[in-house]
Amino acid sequence: MTEETHGGSEGGIPELPTFFDLLPIDKHTEIFGLSMQHELVPIMMSMLIIMFLGVFSMAATRNLKKIPAGLQAFLEIVVEALDNFVKSVLGKLSDKFLPFIGSLFLYILIMNLIGQIPGFHSPTTNYNTTLALTLLVFIATQYYGLKHNGPVKYFKHMFGEPKWMAPMQFPLHLLQEYLTRPLSLSVRLFGNLMGQHTVLAIFIGFSPLLLGLIPIPIQFPFVLLDMLLATLQAFIFAFLASFYIAGAIGEKDL
Repeated sequence: MTEETHGGSEGGIPELPTFFDLLPIDKHTEIFGLSMQHELVPIMMSMLIIMFLGVFSMAATRNLKKIPAGLQAFLEIVVEALDNFVKSVLGKLSDKFLPFIGSLFLYILIMNLIGQIPGFHSPTTNYNTTLALTLLVFIATQYYGLKHNGPVKYFKHMFGEPKWMAPMQFPLHLLQEYLTRPLSLSVRLFGNLMGQHTVLAIFIGFSPLLLGLIPIPIQFPFVLLDMLLATLQAFIFAFLASFYIAGAIGEKDL
């Protein structure tokens, strides 16, 4: 498998080819204004992951038993671990937010890891994907903050304490809430995943061939590191989403 440069230009970011490259379609083809190489591949990969998670969930819960086994047992372990995680941040309200935070974590985790499979591409190496996920968290944070506190109480907390510091704290809080948090959340996930996969693609490109035919997998240690960091980044994103929602709701409700 050869490496390519992102965007197909010299000196670009090294990127591994996907099975879409095998299709008889020009990489620079645009559909509804979206290029095959930059926008459509991450979207199609994301759709494949959504379908996989949906089919897996239906298969695991189709015949539920009191004594779980197989897929049901595995899924219950995953759900219990996610429930404990969300409960540690959101307390008694964890049941309400478990579906959202749990789905977010699993979705990002699979998107991060799928790039390890030859022929597949991690959608989270595209900033449009991480920005969309961040906007989802941002909207959920504002919605639940307004729903639990009401508009007056929700915006009142932005003035902070003590009251005489409000003229300085209010603009800082607005800047943090509506700019720095969303920006850091989206850039962190994108930057880490892009960096990890770039390093992996570089070492795959440098892999020597034994007898001129058999590639020596010198990238293997980076594959293990990539998998660890991919899981860590999914956890950090889910944790920060939980933390932001908890902050918007207020400590008294947790």
